[in-house]
Amino acid sequence: EIGHTVIVVDGEQCTCGRKGCWEAYAAATALIRQTKCAAKENPESIINKLVDGDLDKVDAKTAFDAAKLGDKTGEAVVKQYIRYIAEGVINVINIFMPEVLVIGGGVCKEGDYLLNPLKEIVNAGVYSREEIPQTQIKTAQMGNDAGIVGAAMLGM
Repeated sequence: EIGHTVIVVDGEQCTCGRKGCWEAYAAATALIRQTKCAAKENPESIINKLVDGDLDKVDAKTAFDAAKLGDKTGEAVVKQYIRYIAEGVINVINIFMPEVLVIGGGVCKEGDYLLNPLKEIVNAGVYSREEIPQTQIKTAQMGNDAGIVGAAMLGM
């Protein structure tokens, strides 16, 4: 899977056994881990208030919610998380040059808060060729339910 391409040499341990995989940085579980770590390092962060001081309550929305409230820690987590997503997206676009690239999962619910900075980073990092149209980056309309719907349709 493309999520198991390395974007950080000797980075975070991935579930596949390798270190530094894109998935280890850009999956929802990675965002939760990054948010918890940032909240521990910054006890004054709104993140801690959003979860009533219980870091087990941190979910993939927590950092985005904190960032939207102007929390510097939340903003930093989201900015870095989007950068990790962008690194993998840049690789996919540079290798395959797709017309459209669709981002799936629960993070899709963040809409333009995710897409605008993501597109900016990606556009700065992809190979630029005048004869090749720019890849459109969109979010999946079904979000986290795409796999379930696809499986159900196969069974029909």
